[in-house]
Amino acid sequence: MKRTLLVAAGLCWMLFAFGFLLLLYNYLVQGAGLQFWIPIVSSGSVLIGLVHFVGLSAASLLCFAIGSGLWARGIVRPDSKREKP
Repeated sequence: MKRTLLVAAGLCWMLFAFGFLLLLYNYLVQGAGLQFWIPIVSSGSVLIGLVHFVGLSAASLLCFAIGSGLWARGIVRPDSKREKP
């Protein structure tokens, strides 16, 4: 039961990572950092776009790392030969 729950939790975290990647993709396709309605590209819009890109990438990477750790912990069987103290 515990292993099944760990695998399910890991898959949920990986779905969160995939969701952040979809959000990042949509953000990039729709013109990342062009929040200001100024025809020229300003340093403020570039900085906002960079901060959003780095933040969404870091969130996706963190969710994937947590998910893969939980998933791997649930997949691998505990060593039954090892004695418990």
